[in-house]
Amino acid sequence: MRRLTHLPERFPADSKYVLEARGPLVRRYVEFPDGRIVALEPRKALTCRCQAVRELERRKPAQAAA
Repeated sequence: MRRLTHLPERFPADSKYVLEARGPLVRRYVEFPDGRIVALEPRKALTCRCQAVRELERRKPAQAAA
């Protein structure tokens, strides 16, 4: 896979932007219809936490003090 410093302004029809989770990182690349693959810098995966869990964690210290 080759790496580019910047992406083109336009992509051919049927190009794919692919994300693959690999542990704490997300591997990203663009796959063109002719089979070429351009690797993008991997990014750290964000963890999702629902609102209810955050609210429970926020309330725990207040309940312990009461």
